Amino acid sequence: GLGEGDVIAAAGLELRVLATPGHTADSLSFVLGGEVGDAAVLTGDTILGRGTSVVAHPDGLLGDYLDSLRRLRELGELTVLPGHGPELPNAGLVAEHYLRHREARLEQVREALTAGASTPEQVVASVYADVDRSLWPAALLSVRAQLAYLTHQRSGT
Repeated sequence: GLGEGDVIAAAGLELRVLATPGHTADSLSFVLGGEVGDAAVLTGDTILGRGTSVVAHPDGLLGDYLDSLRRLRELGELTVLPGHGPELPNAGLVAEHYLRHREARLEQVREALTAGASTPEQVVASVYADVDRSLWPAALLSVRAQLAYLTHQRSGT
């Protein structure tokens, strides 16, 4: 299979593989070209053209996802070509927005736990109360990833 740093050459183009786990363990992005203005990154489901991506726990891990977003942020002004939705003009800014969103969600999860939520379902009901209930199954995957991340942080492992 494809892995970090592999290069795919086809039709006169080169794509460099960038491992971006987190949405799922095997998520990959592909950097096309090298000149800002001509370069782009195909992000699959790691960064979407609208909304935010689910961290599909247990396969996806939030720590990995945050690391992947930091790597994508380093790409700066490359155009984002997501797996869903419209293209976005600046990978660095978009990744920074995603990182801030994740930090805000983590804070909401902490607050829900402090307020007495004791199950992932209760956290979803608290944190995602303003989100259409049809999206709650995906939210539950992300909440489980967030809870695992917070547990991992507390244990220091």
